Amino acid sequence: MRRSIISRMLCKRAKRFRKDEGGGMLVLMLVVFFGITIFGGLAVDLANHERTRTTFQTHLDNAVLAAASLSQDLDPEEVVRSYLTSAGLDPSEVVIDSSEEKIGGILVGRTVEASLPAGLNTYFFRFFDIDSLGMTISSEATERVEDIEISLVLDVSGSMGERTSDRSGIKLTLLKNAAIDFVDTILSDTEEGRVSISIIPYSTKVNAGEALLGQYSTTTEHSYSHCVDFDGNDYGSLAIDPQQQMQRTGHFQFQSMSSSNQERGQWVCRKDAGFEITPLSDSVAALRSQILALTAEGSTSIDVGAKWGLALLDPSAQGPVSGLIDAGLVPQEFQGRPHPHGADNSMKVLVLMTDGENFPEYRLEPEYASGESDVIRTDYGSVVFYTVDSAERSNEYDGDNSYPEDYFYATHPWGSDRRWDDYTLLNHPSLRQYRDQGQEERLDWPEVWAEMSPYYYGYNLYGRRRTTSWWGGSQTWSSRANSFWNNMHDTISASEKDRRLRQICGVANTAGVVVYSIGMDVDSTNSLSLLKDCASSEAHYFDVQGLEIQTAFDMIAASISMLRLTK
Repeated sequence: MRRSIISRMLCKRAKRFRKDEGGGMLVLMLVVFFGITIFGGLAVDLANHERTRTTFQTHLDNAVLAAASLSQDLDPEEVVRSYLTSAGLDPSEVVIDSSEEKIGGILVGRTVEASLPAGLNTYFFRFFDIDSLGMTISSEATERVEDIEISLVLDVSGSMGERTSDRSGIKLTLLKNAAIDFVDTILSDTEEGRVSISIIPYSTKVNAGEALLGQYSTTTEHSYSHCVDFDGNDYGSLAIDPQQQMQRTGHFQFQSMSSSNQERGQWVCRKDAGFEITPLSDSVAALRSQILALTAEGSTSIDVGAKWGLALLDPSAQGPVSGLIDAGLVPQEFQGRPHPHGADNSMKVLVLMTDGENFPEYRLEPEYASGESDVIRTDYGSVVFYTVDSAERSNEYDGDNSYPEDYFYATHPWGSDRRWDDYTLLNHPSLRQYRDQGQEERLDWPEVWAEMSPYYYGYNLYGRRRTTSWWGGSQTWSSRANSFWNNMHDTISASEKDRRLRQICGVANTAGVVVYSIGMDVDSTNSLSLLKDCASSEAHYFDVQGLEIQTAFDMIAASISMLRLTK
């Protein structure tokens, strides 16, 4: 009985305990709190892991970017380790791999890869038997040349019209073929605005052309041609300052001059259309057209060609280029070129070609470069006569002892004799009936040299007036003409021009310009030595004969084409 009562009491208590909900919330809260603590702790561990990974990644990215820069010349591995050490990280386990792209020894691309193993001690992952969270941070950076500026400096002196030493063809014809293929290769499928090519033909001088030279400051003696004279100190810099006034080259003829043909001779500053500079173009058609228009004439001034070629790679030409863009003569995408030297992702290339050596350069003496001359031109429409104003020094001509007095010496119109007289042709009494048909003008010296060669003047208007037909003769007149020619011009010696070329090539290499030089059928060991010294390295120098000019340009084009495909 007693046992039955106890049993009933226990059952009642069990039922009450089962139905009793007091304290249940506390248990639930304990369970939830424990879960939140665990998972919150895991989140903290993960956040710490991500923060650490991000910090490490940032430092490694900065290190790799610095190591890949083409503007630094340190070992990439040392750069990465130095950056990590400065950031307070242990560089001992970093794995670094780097590769470089070079053209003839010139660095044009660099890739640096690095990976850094690391770990983070955990607090809450330990409940799951995970004491640390590992990570591997990796980074890669590549820097390559993207924008390319090229100056193609081509010798078109008279000797380029001759056959090659191996009899394979005319030198200029072979050069044209090679240069056209070069342009085709470089610009074929090139992204717009990436590659600019300037063509600088040169012989005795370089004719910049009216449009380009108009962007610079020059003297204004004439506008017949567009060359300038450089002084020796101009070769210590690649720049041509657009604001600094340059001396315009005197427009006159030399070589092959004639005493009987006033127009015969070769211009010191050639004025044929194919001879002008073509600045910053990416048009295959336009560049091909100018190359085909090249002709051979004149002597050789490699230094002047190099000066203009490098000036069009120098940032001092940005203003002139902008002016040509505004005039529609240079593509808009080249705004801001030439880039500064050493600019990221850009490369400047000079290709300097010659078949000979520097020759003396001719310049007018100041008294014959500008100002009023002693020549009077009388124009009767289809016939032109020249009179020279030559004051008497004594009674040598008319027996009159009053001197000096005006006196004029001229070819007699419509006759074979020459005359001394007190009148110009237009005012001569015996020619009164022709006066209404003529016009008379005293020329300045630039006008004289635009119409006749110095030798023609020296023979006919200088030599003859001082040695008349009854005293002396053609031999004396020739001697007088040669004497006048020697006295009316000055020369820059070949050795001085060699010095200038060597100097500016040194400046170019220091500035990071990649200089290729090509000697085609060059016999002068001095000139070959100059070309080798000008080149950025021995791999950038080519000594070729005849058809080998094609190989030289192909090799240069192939090297540069490696860059234009890189983006």
